[in-house]
Amino acid sequence: MINRKSLMLVAGAAIFALDASSAMAQGKPTSSKRIPITKEAHGEVTPTPPRVDTVTVFKTDTLRTPPQVDTVRLTNTVTRVDTVTKAVPMIPRHIGGVYLGLGAGPALPFGAIQSVNEPGAMGQINLGWQGLNNPLGIRADVGFTQYAHTAAYAALGDRPLMWNGNLDARLNLPFFNHTLGSSVLFQPYLIGGGSYIRYENLRMKLANGVVGGSGPQNAVIAGSEDNAFSNTGGWHDDWGWNAGGGLAFHAGKKELFVEARAVSFQRSSNFFERSWHVPVTFGVNFF
Repeated sequence: MINRKSLMLVAGAAIFALDASSAMAQGKPTSSKRIPITKEAHGEVTPTPPRVDTVTVFKTDTLRTPPQVDTVRLTNTVTRVDTVTKAVPMIPRHIGGVYLGLGAGPALPFGAIQSVNEPGAMGQINLGWQGLNNPLGIRADVGFTQYAHTAAYAALGDRPLMWNGNLDARLNLPFFNHTLGSSVLFQPYLIGGGSYIRYENLRMKLANGVVGGSGPQNAVIAGSEDNAFSNTGGWHDDWGWNAGGGLAFHAGKKELFVEARAVSFQRSSNFFERSWHVPVTFGVNFF
């Protein structure tokens, strides 16, 4: 009985609802006006940028273990390598013995050839032996010099030329040898020996009391023994000796040096005073 009444109530409510919706549909107004739709020109509508959503997902894991005590020991081993570079001075191995050398420099006239000849240029070649630990050595050298002539005696001939050969002993002195350190041996030395001099057009002043010559110094071209006043030129020679000293800087197989020597000779004691040829040499020896 109750179910039948319930069904009747439900059916009546449904019929009422359908009637109400039909009445509302019939009474709702409609528009007959058309809405114009036009396409915008290019550039009038700004496109909407795409939307970017960033989603971050967090994950949490929970690990549950029975109660226990764990001991964790972490050992971090760091190996440090230090490279120590010790600067070892490179000391060249000094070489002694036989050497060949070259040199050049000015030559100065003194004595009987002074003021009647002007200083000139000199070149020299050396050949010798000098032990590294031996203070005494031997050296032979040959030098060539061209003196300049003074204006007062230019009429006597061409410029004076001179060859000079020497056979010398060299004595290294044991002073200040390591002043410049171990890489360079500083060697002051003395040198001296016999000399042979050969010259041409060399002007010489006559000794005091000897009459002749030309110019204020009474100069002549030195000639032979029996013709001391010869002005005909030609080569003449004399023997003499030399002495001097120098400073050497020895490094490895090379030796730089500067030295000055006085080469003494006398043409004839009856007509001339003693002459002094003084070369100042800057050179290098190769061992």
